[in-house]
Amino acid sequence: MHKQNDIVTFPELFDGMEQFLDEQISRLKRAGLLTASVALPGGLALLYLVGRAA
Repeated sequence: MHKQNDIVTFPELFDGMEQFLDEQISRLKRAGLLTASVALPGGLALLYLVGRAA
């Protein structure tokens, strides 16, 4: 017996799923960029302070 794909069986449940995933990926990219923009200068400052203390 062939089992149907959920998207074919219930298309109304998956309306807008592609847009939702695109928005979530966009948010993850922004969060990653924000994290990198904070972590890089912070790491460099910490490296500088450790270098001065030694």
